[in-house]
Amino acid sequence: MKMKELERETGIGRETIRFYIREGLLPEPVRPKRNVATYGPQHVARLNLIKRLQQERFLPLSVIKTIVDAESENPATGFESLIGLEHRIGPLLAEGRNLAPQRLEDAAKAYGVSMEDVRRLAEIGFLHIDSKDNGEWLNQRNVRLLELVGEWRAAGYTSELGFQVDTYRIYAEVTEVLAHRAVSTFYKTFGNRVSTEEAVQMAVRGINLINEMMPILRIEKIIREVEKVSARGTLDGEGEGD
Repeated sequence: MKMKELERETGIGRETIRFYIREGLLPEPVRPKRNVATYGPQHVARLNLIKRLQQERFLPLSVIKTIVDAESENPATGFESLIGLEHRIGPLLAEGRNLAPQRLEDAAKAYGVSMEDVRRLAEIGFLHIDSKDNGEWLNQRNVRLLELVGEWRAAGYTSELGFQVDTYRIYAEVTEVLAHRAVSTFYKTFGNRVSTEEAVQMAVRGINLINEMMPILRIEKIIREVEKVSARGTLDGEGEGD
């Protein structure tokens, strides 16, 4: 079909369609010859999906691009019904202390962490700062993370002893990989097999089980690593030729 037909079929104007193509939200049309472009059912389906995500889920284009990219990699998943799941599972997850969201500056002051360090923690992916009309905020999870940073420092893990802000990077990187793989596996496995309500309950239960599993696994791995160091008498790489 031509551009006019695509506009008529989807109710989306050509400038918007061209913008979506430039931004990678929509695949390139077939171009049998110069200045001729044809569009197919996949373009109609993608545009309708984008429109639905905007109108029904109020998602920004950056999030929509991530969704359509994942759908392109595995088009048989059919997980559109699970989009926005985070709004359902968040309130159901036990998060320990019932901390409330706080303004960024207030939280930094309360837990004795400089604004420079807070922003660096955000840069390395350890914290997420929410920008709102009335300023910068940390949600309850990030408030607790910042509180824990303050507690670590109080326990002696200070910059004077070499425990810099960037030391937290490894925790952010590892959990980023784990989270990406866990979420990808969940959507690909259950996207077209369970209802939204079933997915909510399964996601909450799975996250709580992982939350119980990971500290035990981490402690076990740390103890085994300490045993290896004790047995060798050196750290990895020490005692070897340069």
